[in-house]
Amino acid sequence: MKAVLALMLAAFLTGCGGSGSGVSTVPVKTQLLPEPHVPTPTYGTIGGGPVIVVLALDEASTLHDGGSTGGIVPDLISAGYTVLSLDLPCQGADADPTVSNPLYCWAKRLAAGDRDFFVRFCSGLSDVLDAAAIKKAGLLGLSRGGYLATVCAAYDTRFTAIVLENPVTDLNYLTEFKQMPVDESLYNLQQYIPYLKGRRKMLSIDKADVRVGASLAISFAQQLGAELEETDAPNHTITPAVASAAAQWFVAQGAF
Repeated sequence: MKAVLALMLAAFLTGCGGSGSGVSTVPVKTQLLPEPHVPTPTYGTIGGGPVIVVLALDEASTLHDGGSTGGIVPDLISAGYTVLSLDLPCQGADADPTVSNPLYCWAKRLAAGDRDFFVRFCSGLSDVLDAAAIKKAGLLGLSRGGYLATVCAAYDTRFTAIVLENPVTDLNYLTEFKQMPVDESLYNLQQYIPYLKGRRKMLSIDKADVRVGASLAISFAQQLGAELEETDAPNHTITPAVASAAAQWFVAQGAF
């Protein structure tokens, strides 16, 4: 797994991504690059059974405030899963005290040239799976966590069943990135699609979502080959029905 991550990092650092709607034609270097060194992040778990990693906010809110995930975490626990979570970038232990909006913090760090920002997070998440001796897991990303889930699933094949809930699929669409847009050739999600072939995937988006762009999410689901669930939930909202549907989708997948 570390070799896969290093190879993909090599491609990333040499200019992966191509256009915003395609996949890079830059060949992956044959030599392995050292991964960015980060200590294994702290993480928490709740529940019992097969593990589903939930990327939503900070660890404490995700695991212990059911309302922060629209009830998804309580529903997963009720369905017999262990939920594992850790702080997302710019949240919890990684929060920037000078920036109250975590997504603005993302934009600020990327604009400052932190090109391996997401790679470090995904490397840390893989270390968490190693530390917990997890061989297979589900992965659920909510909103900004959906962007991270796509990247991290591409890096780590242990994520065999993936749910993206109202996911960010284009950073430059977000309000926080309007004044500090990213290079689409580096940060488009389409570049990761080839690495996700053969995985079970579902994407859920409310048809009225203007926060992340419903049409962008729908297009990405089609490109990804994911099961698509379009909901009538209010703008960028997880309703009890949506939360329950996510839990039942994982149940339908059987053992990871």
